[in-house]
Amino acid sequence: MERREGRAGYVLIAPTTVLLALFYLYPLAQTVYYSFTDWNPASGETNGFVGLSNFTGLFQDGEFLRAAGNTALYVVVVVPITMALGLFFAALLAQPFRGRGVYRALLFVPYIAPIVGSALIFSFILSPLGGLVNGVVTALGAPPIGFLTSEPWALVSVIVFSIWQGVGYTMIIYSAALTNIPASYMEAATLDGAGPIRRFFRISLPLVAPTTGFLAITGVIGALQVFTQVYVLTQGGPINSSETILYYIYNQGFVFFHGGSASAAAVLLLIVGILVAVVQLRVINRRDPIELN
Repeated sequence: MERREGRAGYVLIAPTTVLLALFYLYPLAQTVYYSFTDWNPASGETNGFVGLSNFTGLFQDGEFLRAAGNTALYVVVVVPITMALGLFFAALLAQPFRGRGVYRALLFVPYIAPIVGSALIFSFILSPLGGLVNGVVTALGAPPIGFLTSEPWALVSVIVFSIWQGVGYTMIIYSAALTNIPASYMEAATLDGAGPIRRFFRISLPLVAPTTGFLAITGVIGALQVFTQVYVLTQGGPINSSETILYYIYNQGFVFFHGGSASAAAVLLLIVGILVAVVQLRVINRRDPIELN
């Protein structure tokens, strides 16, 4: 019976295993292979093995280094602010009141809306020619600002858009975590004279720590792969001031057809993502058990 159940299990997971191998593992192995070669994606030709030249060339390429710096800044700013705002709105909307569902829906809509359409609308709002934001700026007597065409505003605009687009997701996740906190904890704290702010920091915040860890890991991995908003809003400009690593990979592979460099950058991005996830998981696992005094 156990052997039959084991065979049945292998049969059930076989389709998923085949699909993962076909669409994930095989392309990954190809990318690693091409990172050590002089590969031209346009012709499909691989002009010999070049060893670590693609990797060393990346660290000598000023454009790649700037893209890496922009990506690091993007991750450091977007992930914590998105999580903090999501937790703030989740706590704010935790108490029942009239219209709470409407406010939650309004905050969540940017996340489920198509990102390309949202970015296009955002670009119109920031346009120096009749854009809503520049309309306010000129009304205050200042000249129009090229939010998407000047430094440092281009990267700032991408960051602001990403925060606006991701807050709804973190709010929903935190709302689910806050809902699972036993009401008896809050009632006991209230009877002991704890106010809402103290209850939040002493009870709610420690108890949603696992959710915070999950959002931190997924948020960092997602932020390292930011591409669409950069492509739609700024195309990495001006002068690569808003270019990220994934946009650099796109340019190298599909614009300049330097497939080896693009593959090497993709491998480095994968390694960084794995290391970040491992470090975050170790930090989360080392946390002491939560005790409510």
